[in-house]
Amino acid sequence: MSLRALPLQFLNLGGEMMYIIDQRLRAQNIHPGRAAKVRNDIMAIMLNRRFVEELFKPQELYSSRALRTVFDKLAHASIMRLNAPSMDKLYDLMVMGLKQQMLACPTPTDLLMVTLNHLDAMVAYATSPPVLVQVNATLSLFRETYEGMSEGELSEARATLLMFVQDLRIRVSIFLKHHLQTHTGTFSIPIVGPVPQGCEVPGVIRIFEDNGEVSGVVRFPVGGQYFPPGPPGSLAPDGQRNTTLGTNMYENQNDDAAQLSNQTSTSDICSLPSHFPGTDVITDSGPMKGRGQEELNLLAQLIGSLSTTKKEFRLNLFPADDDTGWENRDDDAVSGSHPNTITIDGGQRGGRPELGVIFGELTLGGEQEEVHGGEDKGQDLLDLMDSA
Repeated sequence: MSLRALPLQFLNLGGEMMYIIDQRLRAQNIHPGRAAKVRNDIMAIMLNRRFVEELFKPQELYSSRALRTVFDKLAHASIMRLNAPSMDKLYDLMVMGLKQQMLACPTPTDLLMVTLNHLDAMVAYATSPPVLVQVNATLSLFRETYEGMSEGELSEARATLLMFVQDLRIRVSIFLKHHLQTHTGTFSIPIVGPVPQGCEVPGVIRIFEDNGEVSGVVRFPVGGQYFPPGPPGSLAPDGQRNTTLGTNMYENQNDDAAQLSNQTSTSDICSLPSHFPGTDVITDSGPMKGRGQEELNLLAQLIGSLSTTKKEFRLNLFPADDDTGWENRDDDAVSGSHPNTITIDGGQRGGRPELGVIFGELTLGGEQEEVHGGEDKGQDLLDLMDSA
């Protein structure tokens, strides 16, 4: 179990969340100013300096429950609100995107290139100068942490991330469309493309003599179309990553691209329910212990200090959610009766009581409110955040 995999987990999932939210904001013609505010606000909390410093300390991965809580809070850090079905789909798309990228990495070093692609995209999204400073600081800390890491350490980090997503088999239409995923939810490893750095194109057997000289060569079909490796990716700020993994696969997609599928084909995407039997990856029903406790407390402090007087706007992230007939959905959150609100519904709460006081001065956009808690509220900062 690698203790250096958590930043890779969090930053890659955060990048996927930004891609999906950006695509949905553009697809639903949200005003560019409001869309930019949503992106900047989310990144301001996600990449807050003190939060990132805690994130990069050696520690185990977040549990599924803790991770879902973190991104639930991040998605609601701005003027956007999501309904519960949309939040379910958003999180499922994020983790399946992470799984596909981890499986497709030809070498452990490519894991760093994937993460840098996500961070490079955040640089482009950061239209606010203070947020851009935060993104660049995260990039610097990332390079400082990982540039000297060996192939073995990176391989261990990749294996740790794959263990986190190994039981997830949620079908996603964009993966099905490009034949990256089967109807059972498993991913297909491509048999076309460059081989990893330091490897030769397969299909050749060399026969050696006792003195080490090659006496013969036998060629055989390999069942794929492989070619020599390209130049290695660079960790430099303006370097080429030389991989498309971690880039925005939703950028040129239509409204149906970022949808989950519970069918063997993608023809009925728009009529899908918001949550499907067998796709729930949260198996730990007890309190979240030992996983991401300090970061959750800090996140609670950061978001809990935001002003509650913002003019929100409501967004149904996935249009299919409106007519799913899901009995437990929040009808007010998706009714569309408040045209100036972008809304994405939240999920479950979890508690952490350790870093709150230290980071009380951290706010978003210069806004700060003092959080007052009762005797029992001090034990649950994530719930306290909601009462702020």
